[in-house]
Amino acid sequence: MEWSDWKNRYLDILERLKIKQKDDEASAKLLEQHLESFMIISRSRIHQELVKIFKRPIIVAGAGPSLESDLIQIKKLEMQKFAHIITADGATTAFRLNNIIPKVVVTDLDGELKSIFWALRKRALILIHAHGDNPHLISMFFRKYGSKLYNAMLWGTSQSDPGKTLFNFGGFTDGDRAIFLGFHFQAPLIGLIGFDFGTKIGKFSTYKTELLNKDLNQKITKLNIAIDLLTEFYPKHNGLRYNLTSSGFSVPGFPNISFKDFHQKVFEYKMSHDI
Repeated sequence: MEWSDWKNRYLDILERLKIKQKDDEASAKLLEQHLESFMIISRSRIHQELVKIFKRPIIVAGAGPSLESDLIQIKKLEMQKFAHIITADGATTAFRLNNIIPKVVVTDLDGELKSIFWALRKRALILIHAHGDNPHLISMFFRKYGSKLYNAMLWGTSQSDPGKTLFNFGGFTDGDRAIFLGFHFQAPLIGLIGFDFGTKIGKFSTYKTELLNKDLNQKITKLNIAIDLLTEFYPKHNGLRYNLTSSGFSVPGFPNISFKDFHQKVFEYKMSHDI
């Protein structure tokens, strides 16, 4: 996704949600400053690693109500051995509790920080997202973990103009931004779990239980925006896409498939590409 391709969609979202662009830009600038202040690995090294990761099949995990039951199938079939796991923020906690290390974590830091840092210590690649509502969370993260980030596989993304420092691969919520990573790097095979897209919020959506049912209408609006974005941009992805989520709504461009059948497709890809 190039900024020129994303800009109009971004401006539409600003209008739809009454978001102030200057707040997004201020948060992005703050994230840039933190990245520059600590001895973190280079932007080019992060990009090289992302290219490498997305050459293999991926499973993108959202934090919807189906995540726990979907994870049972992942463990049963040991699918993490054949496909890279990409977690959206709070979904990382579910993987930590099951001792399955994701390859990439996409987060705006409103999930459980302990799980985000656990993944980082296990050498997951962490992409911290900046938007107008989370500058305090960005500062909190670097204040708490900054001294431990030397040579860490961590970088930043924005939904506004990324400039020369941050990335912007498209997408708006943690979940669809994780999927857009697969689009951008043309992952050969994408499977979704924990993507219910319903009105019920999964327990891993936020670690703060008091927020699970707060601003539900806004949450649903954001999920609808995510669906709109996936509908528009999935045709730009040249690989195969499937939805493994055990319940919830259908996802445009991602036909439903069983875990067993997806596992077979991943296995066949592995055999034909010697990975």
